[in-house]
Amino acid sequence: MKIVREMIDITFDKEFLSAILRIFAAMICGGVIGLERGKANQPAGMRTYMLVCLGAAVVMLTGEYVYMEYGAGDPSRLGAQVISGIGFLGAGSIVISGKSKIRGLTTAAGLWVSACIGLIVGIGYIKCGFIATLAVYVIIARLKRIEERMLRKRSWIEVVIKLDNVDYLADFHDVVEKMGMKIGSIQIYNKKEEIKSVIIGIQNCVGKDEEVIINDLRNINGIKSVRYIS
Repeated sequence: MKIVREMIDITFDKEFLSAILRIFAAMICGGVIGLERGKANQPAGMRTYMLVCLGAAVVMLTGEYVYMEYGAGDPSRLGAQVISGIGFLGAGSIVISGKSKIRGLTTAAGLWVSACIGLIVGIGYIKCGFIATLAVYVIIARLKRIEERMLRKRSWIEVVIKLDNVDYLADFHDVVEKMGMKIGSIQIYNKKEEIKSVIIGIQNCVGKDEEVIINDLRNINGIKSVRYIS
């Protein structure tokens, strides 16, 4: 009976209930952010984000408990270790493909901020944690479309073209401008060889798909081949 009575006392203890509330709040915050990342087919999904946020909250709860029970230590020191330790997960989610394409930076940033949210929820500032979660979700899920629209209007691409004679560059320039795009930089390689290689920076002002642009450039007179590099 004594053991049962102690269990009941623990269950209805305010500090214990507060800890449970913080743990569930951290799981909800991590789950909301991770759900969007999972839908985007990213390596870190809902469960990963929930675990990161929950783990950070538990660390803060541990620091707070040690300080309250033993009157020693600084709860923020354990939290600082979480911030520095989350780097291995972030690094694992970043994938470099090709020379200039990097994927996973948003996921890595999301994991880091998820840990930060877990820390603030773990210390008891749950309202701020929920607001931060909402802000992160809006940034990741909703602002992506706006960003894509803005970048589509003024994005730069680099292509490698091969031609018989550099004189064809004038025709190439005219056709590109008629397509509504602008040429920024031109670098000519293999000048002594019959077929010249040229790296050209093109500003995609019309918002065309990159594959469509490449196909249009291949049809220009005097162009042997066109290859997209970035």
